[in-house]
Amino acid sequence: MNRPFVLISVTLTLLLLVIYSRPVTALTMDDLTHYFHDEDLLTLAVADQQIPALEIQPSVPLVRGTAIILVSLQSQSINLDTGLVLAESLGEKGWRTLLIPTDFNQAEATQPASVTSNKPVANLLTAPVDYDAYRLQIIGLINAAYTHASQFKGYTFIVAEGMTSAVLLDAIHNGLVSAPDTLVSVGAFWPARTQNNALAEMLAQSSYPVLDISLPSLSQWQSATVEQRRNAVAMSLKQLYRQRTFTAQQSYGGAGDRLPRPGSAWLGTEIYSWLRYLGW
Repeated sequence: MNRPFVLISVTLTLLLLVIYSRPVTALTMDDLTHYFHDEDLLTLAVADQQIPALEIQPSVPLVRGTAIILVSLQSQSINLDTGLVLAESLGEKGWRTLLIPTDFNQAEATQPASVTSNKPVANLLTAPVDYDAYRLQIIGLINAAYTHASQFKGYTFIVAEGMTSAVLLDAIHNGLVSAPDTLVSVGAFWPARTQNNALAEMLAQSSYPVLDISLPSLSQWQSATVEQRRNAVAMSLKQLYRQRTFTAQQSYGGAGDRLPRPGSAWLGTEIYSWLRYLGW
C-alpha cells in the first residue's frame, strides 16, 4: 500500500475522532439554538438548568394531543433531524410535538462500568453513564414536559429510544414519574445485565399502552431481550402492547448520518397506526 496514502488516511481518522469527541452538550444546544430563532424555542426548567425545546404545532384544526419526543445527537434513530420528520408526520395527523434534547448533561459514571458478562457486548461510543443520575435527569425532563403539555387538551404520549427509554420505563415502574397515555419505546436497553433483563418485567407489569419497537442494529443489548420482552408480556396477559421490528431495509442511517431517512416516515406510520388502534 502507498505509504503517503496511509499517512493521509490516519491523519483524517484522527481529525474525525477529534471532531466527534466534542462535548455532546455543546453540540446538542448548538443544533437547537443555531437551527432555530429564539422565539421559536421554549425553555424547560430542569433542576438548575434551562433546557431549550422545540414545539411544533399540528397542521390540521383537530388537535388530538401532545407528543413528547426525546431526541439525542448520538442517536441513530431519533436525532434532531429525524425527530423533525417525525414531528411533521404527526402534525399532519393532529398532534402537537415537543422535541426535547436528552444529552444536555451527560450523567457520566464516576467509577468504571463493571462487566458481568461479555454477552451481549455493548456497542457504545460514549463514556459509561451513571444509571441513577441519568434516570433523575430524564425524570426532570419529563416532568417539565408534562407541565408544559398540561395547558393543552388531549392525550400525551412519549417517544423515547435506547438507554433513555430504559430509564424511563424504570422511573414509571417505580412511580418516580407519572405514566403517559402511551409510550413508544424504540430499542430500549441498558448496557448492564441486571438493568437490561429487568426491562421485560417492567413492560409486563406496566398498566399503560406500549408500542415496543426493536432496532436490531442499535445494540446487541436490546436485541438480547426482544423475545424475553414479548414472552413476559404474553405471560402477564397485558393487552395494550404491540411489538414491532425495524428491519435493515428500513434503515435510519448510521450514527453520524444527520440526514432524514425513510425510517423516520416508517416510525411515524407505525406510531399513527398504534394511536388509531387505541382509538385516538
